[in-house]
Amino acid sequence: MTPKTVAIIGAGRVGSSAGFLLNKAGYTIAAVAARSRASAEKAAAFIGAGEPTTDAAQAASQAGIILITTPDRVIREVCGTISSAIKPGMIVIHMSGAHSLDLLDAAKAQGAYRAVVHPLQSLASREQGIRNLPGSYFRIEADGKALETARDIVKSLGGIELAMPKWSSDEDSAALYHAGAVAVSNYFVALVDYGLRFYQTLGADRKEALKAVLPLIKGTLHNIEAVGIPDALTGPIMRGDIDTVRQHLDAMRKKAPELMGLYKALAQQTVSVASEKGSITTDTAEELLNLVKE
Repeated sequence: MTPKTVAIIGAGRVGSSAGFLLNKAGYTIAAVAARSRASAEKAAAFIGAGEPTTDAAQAASQAGIILITTPDRVIREVCGTISSAIKPGMIVIHMSGAHSLDLLDAAKAQGAYRAVVHPLQSLASREQGIRNLPGSYFRIEADGKALETARDIVKSLGGIELAMPKWSSDEDSAALYHAGAVAVSNYFVALVDYGLRFYQTLGADRKEALKAVLPLIKGTLHNIEAVGIPDALTGPIMRGDIDTVRQHLDAMRKKAPELMGLYKALAQQTVSVASEKGSITTDTAEELLNLVKE
């Protein structure tokens, strides 16, 4: 066993993608554990290393670093299950963005050091994972003696550490961090779905409507990358075009009242962005807010 020997507990997209990249970066993947033998074998084959097994404790006993990549709801349970195999000085890491170090307290009780390494990235598949993780930002939270290892793992994954000076090691900090990721990723998907409903109300085919708005979405993302926020903001609120916003609301009231609630909520946030950009006056911002709060 060497300090760069890793056991992966959890054979899904995250564990498989991370394992592949760590193996490529020179880490030794000793074992891959999953609930079913078939899942473990599939992940090990994808990674190109690691003994597949359904015995998580046995897998953990083979490594100096234990990477738990199971669903969030079972991380604490899994850590307890493998605690009999944990020796002092081992490093146990989970990759959940929504939780803090406390899920690994069973490992701490055995003398191990804990860390959280979470990518700000969406992994729709193993293959996408190995493409998307490099270049992504990561949250790192660690016991003092695990910090260097956590940072080396992020570097080996091609990642960048996100600095958060006001972070405190508690569930509220983890929840706020994760809520931000949910907002820009999961809620973005929901927002596109919401936008398509306007075109469906007018009889457009849903798939065709998605094709129609994708260039706009890509152009907006390019603008955000190129000039940042708030400068990437365009549209009627940015211009202070109160009459256009009023027309939107009138049309929804007549033809699609179910769409008004979210429109108004998003409009309020957009007024804030436009004010930050300096494209509207205080009076215009107030008038827009009064309109969308009616």
